[in-house]
Amino acid sequence: MTAPTSTTGAEGEPAPVRSSWHVGVHVGSDWSARCYTYPDTRPILALDTGRVHLDISAAGGAVTTDHIEFAHALVQAANDYLIDCERILLDGTTDTAQDGSAIAA
Repeated sequence: MTAPTSTTGAEGEPAPVRSSWHVGVHVGSDWSARCYTYPDTRPILALDTGRVHLDISAAGGAVTTDHIEFAHALVQAANDYLIDCERILLDGTTDTAQDGSAIAA
């Protein structure tokens, strides 16, 4: 069996169609996030949302500068996510407070 091909290849040859995937995780109240560290091997970042479990670790078992750059980007993206979630929550509590109702913290 061969992979499907596109009709727009170079010199009339069919070009291969690249595989892709997308994973979406909707986080409820049944989540956990942990970092497991070990004295002699790479750390593992574990995210669990009850039905989905995701582990992140360095490929090949060795931490490289590429993995350090990825970890920094992951921290920045998580911080951006946090800031926007807080903005949405605070905007929602401000709107209800202006209506005369309040949300207990």
